[in-house]
Amino acid sequence: MSKNLATLIGFSAILLWSTLVGLLKNLSSLLGADYAVTLMYSFSTLILLAIFKIPKLSEIPKKYLIGASLLFLVYELCFSYAIALAKTAQQAIEISLVNYLWPSLTVVMLILFKELKFSIFVVLGLVISMSGIVLIQTGNGALTWIEISAHFMSNPISYILAFMGALLWAIYCVVTKKYSQGHNPIALYFLMISIVLWAKLLFKYSLEELPPLNMDVAPYLAGVSLATALGYAAWNIGIIKGNITILVTLSYFSPIFSTVFSMIILQTTLSLEFWHGVIFVTLGSFICWISTSWEHIKPRIRKLKILF
Repeated sequence: MSKNLATLIGFSAILLWSTLVGLLKNLSSLLGADYAVTLMYSFSTLILLAIFKIPKLSEIPKKYLIGASLLFLVYELCFSYAIALAKTAQQAIEISLVNYLWPSLTVVMLILFKELKFSIFVVLGLVISMSGIVLIQTGNGALTWIEISAHFMSNPISYILAFMGALLWAIYCVVTKKYSQGHNPIALYFLMISIVLWAKLLFKYSLEELPPLNMDVAPYLAGVSLATALGYAAWNIGIIKGNITILVTLSYFSPIFSTVFSMIILQTTLSLEFWHGVIFVTLGSFICWISTSWEHIKPRIRKLKILF
């Protein structure tokens, strides 16, 4: 496989993940949050087990396995339920953007874990990203604390879960980078999540109480399961065999991709203020990324100056 093809496959993961918000929101509208999330992870697990083998646990550092498993498990539950519990299509998109604070927060965590040096650009990027989140909270109203507070209080659980998810994913990324030793037990993580979700579901309901699966459910269930599982598989190929610099750069535009796909799938329109918020979240994340790569970027800028 060529490097360009692997990079293209990796980029397909970003597009696949960008469809998750719309598909999961529609699925949860038909089945309820608990059942929708459980089925999504169950079918995704089957797909991942067909693609990846469960690694030998003895080969993985125990501290990393326990810590990363818990972080991944809680993150996925936070993100999924944040979307599934959204009350409207627009709110689901708003909540997904809160989750996209994770790139900026990852840089912050890398500094706290002493993997990167502090840069004032990180603070600037984080402030811009948070400003974007505040902006989308205004909806079509005025930019006032009363309006922002009222918007948040319309569904505080989903917004809090989304922010917790962003924070946990940032920590997971740093822990994986620092302690994984190259291991990628993604299929094991999904198997764990599925077991926990089925235990939770069957504790709360009997099988007879669960909504029936029909042809209305099938497209959304198949779509969200394939997008989740194939997204992880494609990303794995991209970062191993492709151009990781290009993929990381493209991933910072995920809020825009996700918003566009969600708007199409959920058949909703978004205000100009909302799009300003999306751009702010994306720009803030991009500034944080530049702050981590500045030492590598400077020599290239100098070469361009020489050429021109």
